[in-house]
Amino acid sequence: MKYTLVALFDNESNKLIEVTQKSLCKKYKLYKTNQQFYIPIQSIIDPELDKFNKIVLDTISPYKKFKVQINPNFYLDKSQKTINLKVENRGYITRIARNITDTLSLSGFNVNLDKCQDLFISIANSNYTLRKTLSAEAPNALTSKDEDMSFDFGKINRLELWKSVNNKKDVLVKDYPLREY
Repeated sequence: MKYTLVALFDNESNKLIEVTQKSLCKKYKLYKTNQQFYIPIQSIIDPELDKFNKIVLDTISPYKKFKVQINPNFYLDKSQKTINLKVENRGYITRIARNITDTLSLSGFNVNLDKCQDLFISIANSNYTLRKTLSAEAPNALTSKDEDMSFDFGKINRLELWKSVNNKKDVLVKDYPLREY
């Protein structure tokens, strides 16, 4: 069974991303992916959950709730056929992802060791017309806001372990809240 460790946004950041999602979906006639936005940290195949929980809790114990920078442009992920917002590779999120990945791989877990993996927030499923247009034009970026707009920030308040199943009630396996400021 495949499990995914994800970083979740607080309600205020979630609403901010939802506004962006609605405008994108309306403009390009896309399908929304979900209402709970997240950043996938790592995928794990058949982990020993007790050992995994201890590693994640030990790794995130020094970290408080933190902010991430979100690039104001949309990107098409051709492999997953989704439209994403790219998370800038700076700060706590990169350090946490790297520490968890390294610790899990050294502990014998089956993880994805792709070092150039970008962090992203999936906001919509792309349709055929949009994929065809972007592949013909070559660039993968769609402008979402004014070019001179600075980066937006989203606040991460917890990590969760999800398992890949069709039943939404059974998705959440474990919740890892971050400390308060």
